[in-house]
Amino acid sequence: MLDLLLTHAYFLAGDPHEAQIMRPFPPLGLQYLVAYLRQNEFPATDWWDATFHPPRRQGGEGGPDAFADVLADANPRVLGFYGHTITRPVTRGMVALAVAQGRRVVAGGPDPSQYLDAYFDMGVEVIVIGEGEHTLAELMTHLRANDWAWDWDTLADVAGIAFRAPDASGSGSVVRTKGRPLIKKLDTLPWPHRERRDLDAYFGAWRARHGETAMSLTTSRGCPYHCTWCSKQVYGDTFRRREPDAVIDELLHVKERFAPDQVWFVDDMFTINRAWVHRFCDRVVARGAVTPFYLIGRPETLDESMVAALRRAGCYRMYLSAESGAQHVLDAMRKETSLAQIERGGDLLRGAGIEIGVFAMLGYPGEEKPDILATRDLLRRLDPAVTLLSVAHPMKGTQFYDQVQDRITGESGGRLTFEMRYSPRLYEVAQRMIWADIGLRKAIQSGSPREILRNAMRWPVYRAAFAALE
Repeated sequence: MLDLLLTHAYFLAGDPHEAQIMRPFPPLGLQYLVAYLRQNEFPATDWWDATFHPPRRQGGEGGPDAFADVLADANPRVLGFYGHTITRPVTRGMVALAVAQGRRVVAGGPDPSQYLDAYFDMGVEVIVIGEGEHTLAELMTHLRANDWAWDWDTLADVAGIAFRAPDASGSGSVVRTKGRPLIKKLDTLPWPHRERRDLDAYFGAWRARHGETAMSLTTSRGCPYHCTWCSKQVYGDTFRRREPDAVIDELLHVKERFAPDQVWFVDDMFTINRAWVHRFCDRVVARGAVTPFYLIGRPETLDESMVAALRRAGCYRMYLSAESGAQHVLDAMRKETSLAQIERGGDLLRGAGIEIGVFAMLGYPGEEKPDILATRDLLRRLDPAVTLLSVAHPMKGTQFYDQVQDRITGESGGRLTFEMRYSPRLYEVAQRMIWADIGLRKAIQSGSPREILRNAMRWPVYRAAFAALE
């Protein structure tokens, strides 16, 4: 019997976009929690990864048959769910199954903290607000001390949680306890619990699609910037960073034990501190830990010496959050960057031999049709190796949500929709137009006559449709 089984409700087969990209990674957050709980008096802790299991087809909810099997095999006293907006419908059925079997159920992550009632209604008993390691350990200690039941009176003393306390009416009232301080020294946490069984499916998916493997690491938690669409329900506005040599110790361990072809540093903002980046890169070289890696950076933080140091340490691609080719849209997003800085960042990366990746977003409030074309033109100038293009959608708890909450129209694919400046069809065509534009440029660069012809035929069709739509 397990004391605690952690899981999530993300099924790759139910995410056509990611299934096409096929660059999945195990959830580091759950792996950190398992490692921490095992180190702190709860060795009977594990996690179940839903990613590569087929979702149950009947009814669209209820989770996979495999989840019922793992509950029977592991027999956990407590289930802990990581909640995300797009996984909430499937989480509902999985929680119902756990509750029907009389198991304790907790949840954490950005979605549960914003939709307390929705998760309580589905059967979740306690929700962790913010960073999870210390809070979850205290909840488990509370349960063990009370013969695996909740003492609702003393539970209110646990910082960083919310729960629906029973009352005479039977409906209960929501209690949200005082906030829990974030972990100041991240290097006091154990490394994520990684095992080969957790990685084989991921390595197999990467090899089948890309002919190589990848693993993820983190050097920090949080981001001090204030982009209006970014959810900060877990780490807030803080930025806390590990020591360079502690990161390299983990990197060398990962290289020796798992031998990935590349590493993805999942930090929200890797390049925020120039001095740290230089120390890290110098120590990577000195310790013989040079490994191909990619990351996210802020264009205005880059200079020639930093990108040269990153390249020496193994950085081969950096994603820039460009978002829009219109400065007034960037300002509305509170990006705190300029188009000139984005383009200069692209030039610096290209000059150092580092590939450019770009995040771009269409449909943010205030964007007009000429601004969409400006975004297309910015992508032309940057000429990124990889473009990740999305349509704006608000998340509860963000400034973007507050701005458009009176225009929320529903949900689509687990994401909130809102009344936008133009029709959904226009944004669909705009994406196709931009993808055809990118495809044409890539085809010309590769010299593929077939792809040149295909994209050259598609582009004017989408451009005309975009011009005609409102």
